[in-house]
Order: sequence, then structure tokens, then C-alpha cells
Amino acid sequence: MREFSEEELKQLRLGQFLQYMLPIAVGFMLTYAAFALVLRSVALTGGAGAILVYTVALARARRLAARGQGERAAILTGYALLAMVLIGSLFVHFLLVALLMMPLAGVALLLPYLERSALARYMLAAFLVDVWVTVVDGLLPPLVEQPPLLLQRTVFALAAVACVGLTLRMLWVDAVRLRQSLARAEEAVATRDEFLSVASHELKTPLTPLNIKLHTLRRELSAPSSTFSPERSLGHLDMAQRQVKKLAELVEDLLDVSRIGAGKLELYPTQVDLATLVQDVVRRFEPEAVRVGSALELESDQPVSGSVDPKRFEQVLDNLLSNALKYGAGKPVRVRLEALGAQARLTVRDEGIGIATEALERIFRRFERAVSGRNYGGLGLGLYITRQIVEASGGTVRAISAPGQGATFTVELPLEVSAPPPGPEHRAAPG
Repeated sequence: MREFSEEELKQLRLGQFLQYMLPIAVGFMLTYAAFALVLRSVALTGGAGAILVYTVALARARRLAARGQGERAAILTGYALLAMVLIGSLFVHFLLVALLMMPLAGVALLLPYLERSALARYMLAAFLVDVWVTVVDGLLPPLVEQPPLLLQRTVFALAAVACVGLTLRMLWVDAVRLRQSLARAEEAVATRDEFLSVASHELKTPLTPLNIKLHTLRRELSAPSSTFSPERSLGHLDMAQRQVKKLAELVEDLLDVSRIGAGKLELYPTQVDLATLVQDVVRRFEPEAVRVGSALELESDQPVSGSVDPKRFEQVLDNLLSNALKYGAGKPVRVRLEALGAQARLTVRDEGIGIATEALERIFRRFERAVSGRNYGGLGLGLYITRQIVEASGGTVRAISAPGQGATFTVELPLEVSAPPPGPEHRAAPG
């Protein structure tokens, strides 16, 4: 069974109700009307009128649902059900039990669609309708003469069969929702456990060499001055600084994920020269490229001016270059920036291990990787954060790759923003 989104299940639930209830309502209305004519029964005439009100509302609700207005359709159906019960209780005295149960069915129908306050109002209305039915049909004698007993039993049996069938159908949709909710919860727990394991390892990784280097530096500084080597000490400090930087980046990635989840990823666009930003980032990565044996090449022949958040733009390029140097170590990495009309295109290409076709979309999800974390470290957050930043900026990011043929990541961003630069109170929603 394919997995439905929550909104699709709500629409399916409402669609099932309207699909089955409308012909049932029409059938009961015609039955009541036919017997009302044959028996000249005021009770059945009034019952037919009550069902007519509900049938008209159902037809209107189907049109609303077809236009995607599921909540309005559900509310209309729910309150029309209460109106039918109010009117029907004046005539069909023999359907006391069914009339009492209908407002409860209305609550079950509206449950997924209404907020707490609106649902509370409907439940109060349903309670008052049940009180009305109890008084009118439970305590008072019939207000009009009832149809023959055999017809009463037949109508009641048909109503019971229709209600049971419809209820089972609704329960099936609710069961699907419950199963999917449980599956998502189990998946979330498994993802959390895996993340905690990976995060613990990744956060500990820079701490171990950092601790070693600091101990070594302390030992050398405590040794006799004749054996002290400033160059070697500076080397230890450089290594320690790199590990601290790596640790800070891991923590910042975790904070960004938290901001994205809370809808608080802040963007501050300003007019900048993107070519200069790209040159600065590439220059900063040159020592890392030398360390892994990769040639870092930049193609940017002309200034490209655009309105972006410079800090977040650098973060995007940082993530893409880090991946390229990690998975393409020893091979050239090429960075290209160009202006295409009203858009800027940033391309980062490596010639590394490549990515399987089926993983090209998955790698942009949270905590996902295209390869095993045992062979390549990382939290699986860089590309996820990259996509959120790019899409919050109005752009797109995509990957093209094949196993063993390297990977090309392309970011396209608009050079102008249609709205004023957002202040601290403006927050970009997560993608």
C-alpha cells in the first residue's frame, strides 16, 4: 500500500464519506417520499423533508471538496447533519436510537478537520441536539402518527446497515492513518537513535586529536628550553585550531537544523559581488585541497552582483566544497560561477566516487548520506542545510552523478529579491 500524506488521508476520509453518504441520503429520501405518498403519512413526509435538507448540503459539500476546500465541506456536512436530526426528531419518532447516534457520528466526521475551539463548539451543538431528541422523542409521545410497524422496522434495519457499512469504511481510512503514524514514529525513533550514535562519534572525532595535541604542546612547553621548537609548537596549534573549527562547524550544523525545524532560519539579503565571495571561499579551501591532493580550479570571468545573504551563500559553497574534497580526494575539483539572465548559477564538480542515481534525491534529506558513514564521516546535514538555504532564498539546487564518475552540484539563485530585505522579525520557512 502506498503511503499517503496526512492531507491526502483527510481528503480521502472526507471523499469516502461523501461518496457513500450522498447516494444513501438520496435513497432514503426517495423511499420516505414514496411511502409518504402511498400511506399519506405526515411522519414520512417530514422525514423526507429533513433528509432533503441534508442531501442538498451533501451535494454542496461534494463541490467544495472537489475544489480542495475540505474543511468547509466537512463543517457544512456536520452542521447539516444536526439540522436533519432536529427536523427529523419532530416526525420519525421510531428512529430515536439512530437520531441520538447521528450527532456523535458528526463529531467523528469533523474530528480531523477542526481546531480545538471549533470542535468544542460543534460538540456542544451536538450535545444540545441530543438533549432535544431525548426530550422530543424519548420523553414526549409522538407528535404525529407513525407509519406501520413493519415499515418502521424495515427503515430502521436499512439505516443500521447503511450506518455500519459507512462506519467500517471510515474506520478503514482511520486505520491507515494510524498505521502510517506509527510507522513514521518508529522511523523517527530509529533516525534519532542513529543520529545520536553518529553525532556522538562525529563530535568526539575532533576532540581526540585536539586533546592529544594539547597534551603534546604542554609537554613540550614544560621541557627544557634547549629542546623547545617554536615551529613544532605552531604546528600543534594549527592542528588544534583545525579541530576546534571542525567541532564548531558540527555544532553550527546542529543549530541550523534546529532553526530550520522551528522555522527560524534567518536570511538577510544584501547586494554583494558573488564572484568575490566565491573567490574568498575557494582561497580559504586551498590548504585543505593541498592536504587531500586535489587541484582546486575556479572559473569566474566577470563580476556577478546579486542580492543574497552573504553568510548563508558562503555556507552553501562551504558545504559543497567540503563534500567535493571529501569524496573526490586526489582528483580535481572545479568551481564555476556565471550569470544567466536574472539568475546566478554556481556549479561545483568533482571527479570522485560519484553517487548512485537512486540516492540523488535522498542525499538532500536530513541525516542522509549516499555512502556508509563508516567510510566517510559526517552528520549527513550539509546538503540538507544547503537545500533549505537555497530554497528559502528562492533558488534551486540539484545533483547530477553516477557511480565512479564524480558529481556535479548546481545551485541557481535569483539575483534580485522581490521583497525588502527581512529584519530579525522575518523568518524564512523551511523547505
